[in-house]
Amino acid sequence: MQTKRSSKPLELATLLTSGASYWLHINPLARREIDHWKRRASAIPNETLRAQALHKLTGERLNPEAAAFFAILAPRRHRKQLIRLIVAFQVVYDYLDAINEAPQTASVQNGLWLHRALNDAVTAQPSAGDYYRYHPQKDDGGYINELVDVCRVEIARLQLQPALREILLGATERVGTAQTRNHAVRVDGQDQLVTWAGASSGRDRYLWWELAAGGISSLGIHALFAAAASRATVDEARSVDAAYFPPICAISALLDSLVDYADDTETNNPSFVGHYPAGVAARRFGEITHEACTLLRPLKHGRRHVVLLAGIASFYLSAHEAHSPFAHPVMESTLDQLGPITRPILAVMRLMRRHAGVSSTQQQRPKPQDIARKAAI
Repeated sequence: MQTKRSSKPLELATLLTSGASYWLHINPLARREIDHWKRRASAIPNETLRAQALHKLTGERLNPEAAAFFAILAPRRHRKQLIRLIVAFQVVYDYLDAINEAPQTASVQNGLWLHRALNDAVTAQPSAGDYYRYHPQKDDGGYINELVDVCRVEIARLQLQPALREILLGATERVGTAQTRNHAVRVDGQDQLVTWAGASSGRDRYLWWELAAGGISSLGIHALFAAAASRATVDEARSVDAAYFPPICAISALLDSLVDYADDTETNNPSFVGHYPAGVAARRFGEITHEACTLLRPLKHGRRHVVLLAGIASFYLSAHEAHSPFAHPVMESTLDQLGPITRPILAVMRLMRRHAGVSSTQQQRPKPQDIARKAAI
């Protein structure tokens, strides 16, 4: 495996122009959308659901802010509506993650029913509603329905051809099912997740936990949103989907698991990276990152996709846990494939964490015992 350096002048220029577009135009719009949903979440009648929604929009607001970076892939005239779509989808994704992950709410039945919202968000049909059929709390004051409806309005404006919509729907179904089965490990065991991963595309090149990790990531959906806003052909959309799942989605979720490794070990939480035999993780992270870069470069706006991948990696590697004895070799292997373009992005991400009062991914998340206590209210 040869290292692919992304320090070429054109990629550095893309980093500068993309960064300027993000900070001057995209980020302010994204923050405005997040603030809107925070105000809306404050009006959720049920106390438990309100607390979970607000936690995601405060402690983890970097998620939708970072997701909005995908708007650099679209023409300027479509960016405002694309940002509204991306933020709304990421907010509902994060909210479903929060209300599904506690042991009391993590059953496959409940998770699949909740995550129908992701499918409804990208379809032309009216939303199914009643997402809380198997959930202990139900009164969100229409919060999920409003998020889904905003996504559907913006999707309709993109005027997707049926084949492209099918690709997008396949991605949302993949994410909803994988997220559900990942949460259900706590109550229904690991075999059901292993079986799902074994039926996924890429199983010939990826270990089951790498596919499971990639399955839960929403990044491929945001990339498809941007492709649709750029009037991508069906073949181009398929290439985007294949580039993001498995490799980019997998490396993103694996990096998240990497910086959570110590905390997951202490709390006995399921850990993707915990499945790697000694000494294997660094090699696999490097190989997956290498494949991601290889698949991204031929895409339309390929250099911007590479900048996005560097930003995704930097988002996680900016956490201080990435320097732990276990994580550090993996971090170096990943950065080696991305090249020095990550260095300035890492610096910015660290500043963002400090500004947001977040020094690590653990501080963004409620503890499992807190989730369980709230879900029991």
